[in-house]
Amino acid sequence: MKVLLSWLRDFAPFEGDPVALGDQLSDLGMAVESMEVVGEGLDGVVVAKVLETRAIEGAAKIHQVVVDAGDGQPLEIGCGAFNMAAGDLVPLATIGTVMPNGMEIGRRKMAGVWSNGMLCSARELGLGDDHGGILVLPPDLDPGTPFAEAMGIEPDVLWDLEINPNRPDAMSIAGVARDLAAR
Repeated sequence: MKVLLSWLRDFAPFEGDPVALGDQLSDLGMAVESMEVVGEGLDGVVVAKVLETRAIEGAAKIHQVVVDAGDGQPLEIGCGAFNMAAGDLVPLATIGTVMPNGMEIGRRKMAGVWSNGMLCSARELGLGDDHGGILVLPPDLDPGTPFAEAMGIEPDVLWDLEINPNRPDAMSIAGVARDLAAR
């Protein structure tokens, strides 16, 4: 069963190291199979507005996307996804950003043109498995706003717990929180 620390905190004020809390969960008979910190690694990712898309001569698999990252200056990005159009809002990883998977974004030459950042899919942001194209954001956001702030994303801890059939009391978030709070 997947359990977020923020969900447990809806029932009791759990504080402390997530690893230590995970150890306590395991001691209570709810073995922690995995622990993951989610919602981190988004520093440097901002909301950007697509101004235009251009074909790159001799390149069939990528195109150049011109975006406004909130400062009014056009920024050229090389991109392999074609699911956006002028006016769309997309997440832009700016130069120097370290992505959730550890990749650092730098200025790179792609098919003879410079790419000054990276437009991101949900998977690249650690927000899901969708890698079929760039994540197109709701139209009411402001370009230049930090992505995590615009989307209301806060760091959290996700545990995958092994709940055995003899523990029906632990088959809900309230039950897990009750046991951990009693501990």
